[in-house]
Amino acid sequence: MTGEHETLSPMLDLIVMSAVLATRASGGAVALLADGGRALAPLSTHKLPEALVARLHPSADSQILASLGASTTVPPAEGTGREREPDSLALLPLALSDHARQIGVLYVLRPLATGAFGDDDAQVLGVFARQAAMAISQARLSAATLAEKNRLESMQSSFVSIVSHELQTPVAIIKAYAGTLAREDAPWTRETVIRVAHTIEEECDRLYRLITDLLDISRIQAGRVAMSIGPVDVADLAETLAERSRTRAPTFDIRADFSADFPIIKGDREKLRQALGNLVDNAIKYSPGGGGIVLSGRVEGGQVVVSVRDDGIGIPREEHQRVFDRFHRVDTSLSRSTEGVGLGLYITKTIVDAHGGDIWVESGGAGSGSTFSIRLPL
Repeated sequence: MTGEHETLSPMLDLIVMSAVLATRASGGAVALLADGGRALAPLSTHKLPEALVARLHPSADSQILASLGASTTVPPAEGTGREREPDSLALLPLALSDHARQIGVLYVLRPLATGAFGDDDAQVLGVFARQAAMAISQARLSAATLAEKNRLESMQSSFVSIVSHELQTPVAIIKAYAGTLAREDAPWTRETVIRVAHTIEEECDRLYRLITDLLDISRIQAGRVAMSIGPVDVADLAETLAERSRTRAPTFDIRADFSADFPIIKGDREKLRQALGNLVDNAIKYSPGGGGIVLSGRVEGGQVVVSVRDDGIGIPREEHQRVFDRFHRVDTSLSRSTEGVGLGLYITKTIVDAHGGDIWVESGGAGSGSTFSIRLPL
């Protein structure tokens, strides 16, 4: 509650003061449940003794009542042998409704000479307790909304920076190599021309992938994920991807492992190719030492599960869900030096969701590799 306390405090101060005045009390406080309900954090007090504020604790309420006097909401503890002081204390839970989760407590104290708290007092204090609960809930919601807004703005700023870099790099390389080939004073050999041409082609492919990802994102945000449903031979699709990937990543042992009778499913072949291709690209990108990459499939009831396993850097457990977020990249020295804007897994998840499937990742952590799995209906 630290972030929103500055705006919340005046409201709670007014609520506590009004509750005290309306019930002719001598003091009061609003305390928030903390540490899983095992402690109380006072948020606002009005003319309440500091000694009492320091003793506020959920498990100590009965002892407080026993020492201070009667309550309209909680009976005093019996058999304490302690002399009662001439005060009466009312405790009311802070909740948005009778069945809602309690988030705190409203305490109100007044001298017994003024009279014990009655039913009318309980009804009045109940109104103030609900107001306090609503103020706290709204402050929490506002803080969460602001935090999410700041997170998205930070992501957008990072995205613009990364995309600018990702676009500038291949353009600069293409321009430099094209300018080199165009020099009239340099008689290039055929081997040099072919090597430079291949580099230009690779950088053009890199630009194409980035532009395709950006277009996919714009379609997703506009709700235009068009699907062309038909029969898809996932085993053949995986084998084709493995073969093409071996050509551009010769240091890897990339293979498909599917049974001969692996079933045909219904889906959009091109989009499923893109989804699996993203997983294979991801495996290559985050396996700097090479190793094996296996595309495999199995049948589970009326569904198929297609997995891509690698021997790469692995993914920490706390990142297993976040890796599918838009623009998110696991923060490692490798990710900071590797091209990408954090869109591949997000697009893959969107494609899987559109097919009514699920996607998840399993990894034992750093250095243990990762397995991304997609579950699709038949």
